[in-house]
Amino acid sequence: MKENQKNLKNYRTINLVFFLLLAILFIVTYTFILQKNYSSKTLESAEKKNIACSDTIYKTVSDFFTKEDYTEINSVLDMKSGRYQALQKRLNEIRMVENVRYLYTAKRAEDGTLVYLVDGLNLGADDFAYPGTAIEKEMIPYLERALSGEKVYSQEIVDTTWGHIFTACYPIYADDDDSEIVGVLCMELDMESTYQAIKANNNSAAKIAVVAAILAVLLVVYTFFSLKDQKKKELRQQQILEESVAAADAANKAKSTFLFNMSHDIRTPMNAILGFSDLARKNLDDKKKVKEYMDNIYISGEKLLSIINNVLEFSRIENNETIIEESLVKTGEGFDSCIIMTKTALEEKHQILEIEKNVLYPYMYIDLSHMVEVVINIMGNAVKYTGEGGKIRCVLNQFPHEKDGWCITEVIIEDNGIGMSEEFQKHIFEAFTRERSSTISGIDGTGLGMGIVKKLVDLMGGTISVKSKLGEGSKFTVRIPCRIAREESISVENEEQHLDNINLTGKRILLAEDNDLNAEIAMELLTAEGILVERAEDGVVCVEMLEKAAEDYYDLILMDIQMPIMNGYKATQVIRSMDDLKKANIPIIAMTANAFDEDRRKALAVGMNEHIAKPVDINKLLAVLKKILNVENGDKNTGNN
Repeated sequence: MKENQKNLKNYRTINLVFFLLLAILFIVTYTFILQKNYSSKTLESAEKKNIACSDTIYKTVSDFFTKEDYTEINSVLDMKSGRYQALQKRLNEIRMVENVRYLYTAKRAEDGTLVYLVDGLNLGADDFAYPGTAIEKEMIPYLERALSGEKVYSQEIVDTTWGHIFTACYPIYADDDDSEIVGVLCMELDMESTYQAIKANNNSAAKIAVVAAILAVLLVVYTFFSLKDQKKKELRQQQILEESVAAADAANKAKSTFLFNMSHDIRTPMNAILGFSDLARKNLDDKKKVKEYMDNIYISGEKLLSIINNVLEFSRIENNETIIEESLVKTGEGFDSCIIMTKTALEEKHQILEIEKNVLYPYMYIDLSHMVEVVINIMGNAVKYTGEGGKIRCVLNQFPHEKDGWCITEVIIEDNGIGMSEEFQKHIFEAFTRERSSTISGIDGTGLGMGIVKKLVDLMGGTISVKSKLGEGSKFTVRIPCRIAREESISVENEEQHLDNINLTGKRILLAEDNDLNAEIAMELLTAEGILVERAEDGVVCVEMLEKAAEDYYDLILMDIQMPIMNGYKATQVIRSMDDLKKANIPIIAMTANAFDEDRRKALAVGMNEHIAKPVDINKLLAVLKKILNVENGDKNTGNN
């Protein structure tokens, strides 16, 4: 009788667990069916919307493009025509109004290749396509179909490095002949928001699946140990009948230990998941805390799911860690490079800047790019929150460090602006925090700047503090530990002395600069040094002047970046691809207001030899010119031997 009762109990337990597992499976299956149906309908709706939008744009564009536009526009030189500029402006306007990512016309060139005609992007954009530029390989099948008279809508969403897009191509007919196709109109519409919505839905489904899997694991574990425990009980009872009481006590002790360990293994990560989930709900506005809690939840979940050999694997969010890269810096010049980038903003508000330098160590090692970012953020706030005609004081101090061979570099930035309340000073280095007085006064900002500053200072092993009073101003103090450079500084000074002996008289420089005032300043400064300077108003003119000049006519090119028609990056790439190797390898120096470290890296990446930031420090510019031209002359001399 008792045996039958035991079997009946086991049967009921197994049936209950079985039906619960079926219910979980049904929930998971139904969730994924709904998710798949939502994704399908969302994509279908987005495609219909994009087709309608594309057709509307096509009707608009086809009305103002003529056959002559497709025959007369062939190369970069045609961009100067009024017709091209009007067409480009019109396409850009339509693109902006309709929120189209790319809008352009194309045609088949005389050699049979498919090339860009008029690009609707802003002039100077990184991916702006100039007339005559070859069409990317992945787009050629679409354009070929359009040139055959077909309206082409991509059957699948093209996933590019810029995100998900929808592609449409249309034939453009001659004005007086609907059978003559002179080119195509192509557009690429943004599908990223659609995919993000689908992704969010997929994530929700995945979360449900995770919860269901955890429940399934718990049910399986419960059933397994329930049945196992029942069997152990049966064995123990049998042992009680067959063996002594001591053996029965030993069995009970083993059972208790086993259950305790399993309970601990399951409850510990589960308690962590529940606890951190509760904390996350209570701190939803604190992103840093929520991230930390979620990381802990993921870790605990992995421990729990390891019971079934990691049925589901949780991915931890990867953080992009900032790398500190120290380099040899001349202390005074490094400080000046931090301050100089705010000069324009100071001048616009007619503010007074006082600079004080107390330098003990002429050369040191520091991450200058990140130090510049720190100082610019603080200086920017000082300028922003100080009124017209206000005063800003910047001080550079150096102190010996307790560690041999090191020093403390201190930067103090003080203003007489609107100041901050004592309460706000407690939170100034937290992300998304702004003083109420600044919002009332209408001063814009994201509230992220000081958070970034604090993080960078911490990464450099330094400290930052602030003292402020409402209506009187603020004082920021940054202290960074730096290695002192000794032997290296001597070598640098010797190099500079060597460069001082180099004569630049008679060197001929091609200056690519669209701004008349900047061009005048540069030409005056260089001419005073005996340098012959010729100016090109944009990148196209610069390329043309170099092509027409004799082989060794120009010694070097000073290249601005932000220029109309063709920017400095594009012009450099064109020059580096010239057939004449001497012209292709002419030294090119970026002389630009794009003054940050990433701008320098980009300039070097496209083939420039060096990077000089505006406003131009003539001494630094001359040093760079002497260094590059000296190397160039040395190479020539070596070749003549």
